[in-house]
Amino acid sequence: MFDDSDWRDFRAKLVMGETKEASGSRSTPPPPSDAEIIEDADGIGDLDGIGSIFMDSSRLPTNDTTSKAFSDASSTASAAAAANKMTPLDPSQWAYESGKVIEQGAVILGGVEQAFGFGLRQQYFHKAAILVLDHEENTFTKGIILNRPTDLTLEDDINPGVRWRVWFGGDVQGLNSAKPDIVCLHSLKNEQATKASIKVMKDIKWTTFENAKRLVQIGAAQPTDFWVFMGYAGWGAGQLMGELNRKSWYMVATDSQTLLKELARQSAASDPREAGLDTWTLLMDMIGRSGIAKEYTGDFDDLMLKEWALGNLLSAEAGGGGGERDLSADAAIRGSPSFPMESTPKRGGNNDPLFGRLMNRMTSRGGGDQVQEGSVLRASPADRSPFLLQGQEYHKSVVLVLSEENGITVGAILNRPASKGLDIQIRDKSTGEKKKVMVPLRFGGQYTVKGSEALLWLHSSSKLRDADVGAPVGGQEDGIWKCTAEDVISAIGRHIAKPEDFVVVSGVSVWGTVPGKSQAGGIQEEVDKGKFELVPDSNIKSVWNALSKQDVLTSENLSLNLELATEAWNAGAGRRNGKMNGAFTNGRSNGKENDNLPPMSGLGDGFDEEDDSLVFKSSVKVSALSDDALRSWVKTFLLGLPSMQG
Repeated sequence: MFDDSDWRDFRAKLVMGETKEASGSRSTPPPPSDAEIIEDADGIGDLDGIGSIFMDSSRLPTNDTTSKAFSDASSTASAAAAANKMTPLDPSQWAYESGKVIEQGAVILGGVEQAFGFGLRQQYFHKAAILVLDHEENTFTKGIILNRPTDLTLEDDINPGVRWRVWFGGDVQGLNSAKPDIVCLHSLKNEQATKASIKVMKDIKWTTFENAKRLVQIGAAQPTDFWVFMGYAGWGAGQLMGELNRKSWYMVATDSQTLLKELARQSAASDPREAGLDTWTLLMDMIGRSGIAKEYTGDFDDLMLKEWALGNLLSAEAGGGGGERDLSADAAIRGSPSFPMESTPKRGGNNDPLFGRLMNRMTSRGGGDQVQEGSVLRASPADRSPFLLQGQEYHKSVVLVLSEENGITVGAILNRPASKGLDIQIRDKSTGEKKKVMVPLRFGGQYTVKGSEALLWLHSSSKLRDADVGAPVGGQEDGIWKCTAEDVISAIGRHIAKPEDFVVVSGVSVWGTVPGKSQAGGIQEEVDKGKFELVPDSNIKSVWNALSKQDVLTSENLSLNLELATEAWNAGAGRRNGKMNGAFTNGRSNGKENDNLPPMSGLGDGFDEEDDSLVFKSSVKVSALSDDALRSWVKTFLLGLPSMQG
């Protein structure tokens, strides 16, 4: 008999059979099989597409012919899978792309064909395989990422000595949350587990962590029967459909055994640094997109995902940034610890124990450099840039501190020309004719300054200082001065300055206090952590000279502008213990060509898994990836050309 638990399998066979017929793989129709006769008898053949299976199962025949029909259909499905370039692990497994059908039990695969991917932001969504746990079209969609295993374990406060391996399930109430949302997937069929769980699809259910522990306590389950996910991915009404329209995702229908076998394989042998990329590739192969999967293997987004995995999924004990391997449960536990168990877990809710935050991953250096108004800073010269995964605009940046008060710092990035400029009308000294000169407008940060002085005009000219053009920032007479647009026009008109003597900045950056911490806050804390360092006063002139060479950003001068930005950053390098403190250029070190630096590429032969200067299982230097991330950020946010090559 055809029951409710089989309808997804039945639909898959119909869809794959239709795919095979549409591809023209049969030149002449064969004699009808028993399965086809039964389908026609019930009118299925008269309906269009996958909608044909949404019918009352009572309409299907229940005699002995049914079992033979489905046996024949299984053979047809396997043949269709082969014709559709599907690569199931065994004949019972299947997967197909389901268009824009969003439903519980579907898998959302991270897309790679959209103009703006997840390389710069939310890297954990790149090539994710997300299982939909709950979908209400007009309210909310909830899913968990299946292919982000960690080496972190969760303490069990009910079963002594038991620890549970954790998966990163998503960014909402996840690993770093004080109140994580914990979902435990399983395929148990006993009565106790069934009553305490919600069915997702055939053979896959989920329950709370509290229920999972109690099932182990009464002997109804083993810890290895569960996959524990901390956090989830969520979409509001219509949001996921909009992202599907932008090709951010592929919707996939697949069988439970494919997912369960992949989870079992991850439990047994996966390295968190691989970030589950092989699971995504398997599913892409199964839906006939192996060509696309191969084309986008080892690209920039893959490398950024691996770096995210190193910093978030791998424990500190193993050399990663995921904090302590053993996560401890908070003493406060919601709900009664005694039976009866929680009944059916609440959808989208959190009935699990509270867990403390993971340890702070950045260790303070406790430096003695004191930041003040007028200070010029440059970003860290570390090979693994602290701005690799987020805030890429600060990588190799030069920052002027405009104000420093009560742990809040306002500053401006100086070496990020934008694609716009400001026209200044001047009179040619030799001819007396008026002409326009364009001054590059620079991106100073993501915060907009409102009011009459929305643009920040700066200079570092001794001649202009002597002429009292403007005023020193922070009272540092020999540093950088702030002036107005009127000051600029007047100085140029009096022929005591040229347009290139000035820098004009739009927007500022803000560093605030850290709640619950006694540190100074602001950018001083970033300096203490080693994310920034002070530029010596004696270097400011050299920094300014490099800045003055930059021009309005275009696609043609992108590389030159980035080289000049790095030149300005290099010029700010101070000395520690008598040595230059990390002077680099793109592909160079201390001004000399580095022949050992490989070009940006994918996976290569001969990579060293233990060389932490390389991205895991690649020949790409992390320092080169950091430069490439900055380049990608500039192309995306300053040029507006995220898909621009080169």
